[in-house]
Amino acid sequence: MESPFTYILITLFFSSILLSIIFYMTWQTMGKQKYALMFSLSFLASTVLWANALFKSLFLSHNLYWMIGCSVSMLSVLLGTWGHCLRTNTPFHPAILLVFGIIGMALTYFFTFISPHLGLRMSLYLYIDVVLLMITSVVIIKHRKQPRPAEIGASIMHFLFAGCLFIAASIALFQGNVFDAELVKLYSIVNFTALPAAYVGMSVFVIYMLASDLAEEMKLLAMTDSLTNCLNRRGFYIQAKQKMIELQNQGQHICLIYWDIDKFKTINDQFGHAGGDQVLISISELIKQHIKKDDLMGRMGGEEFVILIDRTCYEDATHVAERLRTMIQNTPIHFGEQRIRISASFGVVELGEKDISIEQAINLADNALYKAKSSGRNKVVFS
Repeated sequence: MESPFTYILITLFFSSILLSIIFYMTWQTMGKQKYALMFSLSFLASTVLWANALFKSLFLSHNLYWMIGCSVSMLSVLLGTWGHCLRTNTPFHPAILLVFGIIGMALTYFFTFISPHLGLRMSLYLYIDVVLLMITSVVIIKHRKQPRPAEIGASIMHFLFAGCLFIAASIALFQGNVFDAELVKLYSIVNFTALPAAYVGMSVFVIYMLASDLAEEMKLLAMTDSLTNCLNRRGFYIQAKQKMIELQNQGQHICLIYWDIDKFKTINDQFGHAGGDQVLISISELIKQHIKKDDLMGRMGGEEFVILIDRTCYEDATHVAERLRTMIQNTPIHFGEQRIRISASFGVVELGEKDISIEQAINLADNALYKAKSSGRNKVVFS
């Protein structure tokens, strides 16, 4: 009769195959993101790890079996850590991870073949895995100021997985260089009870995290103008409402700038819709480069745009519109071999009162914009 540990290994083997396939398909269908490929390769390495344990009896040398198992274990965790660094854009050079893994393999080889030591041989590679998993846990949770539930869960599961490995490594290390049947038994219990649960839980939360990423990406696409990559009307209303509350609570000076391109119909008539589109694309990119990253910019329709800004003082906030107007006037748009000169009119309203809604603010700024256009265009009018 087969040992219960064998059935656990078989389950882990097939689970890892399925997870590797799932992440490979994710890589294929989500724009071939490198991190999804790293996750697929990580679980593929895990598949080899479990297969190595299942067919342990076929190895003529126990040391060879052990080195393969240790190497593949570290490779699996290393690839996973690399994948999470790529996903979160963490500036962690892959060479550092690679060197870390090579050092772990070299030490394991040393205490297996050159200066045999049972405790160090059984524990060192696990301690390497623990460090990599802890790095991953921190990278996930620090990715954004307010982590998503999936990220919190994935971070916790990586931490728990690291904890299980640390316990197993410490039990193995306590043996010293002498085989201890009781400690090995305890080591096996941790390895084949807590570890599989933590491993599967970690895997499920990583899938949940990628699904959450996809949902967020679809939500963002639904709120983004496809031509200019600014927020669309719906997206601007949703984000501006939340941002106004946050900024007002912080006591920041907030202004809403409503602006549009002067005589845009004439541009379309003279240069065609392709020329008009190029003007919208170029001018929106130009504006984004000259406002703060946290400022919100949306396209309300046609050639009309809106910007929600915050500054530390009122003068800074009111000067933004005039600076943008001057910049637009002095920056011709390149369309093929032609240069299109444009100007824009601006309506600005300060949002000092906490009871004003974003809809009311836009109406006030729109009225100011109307005055700017009716009084000759290429002007800034304050409500």
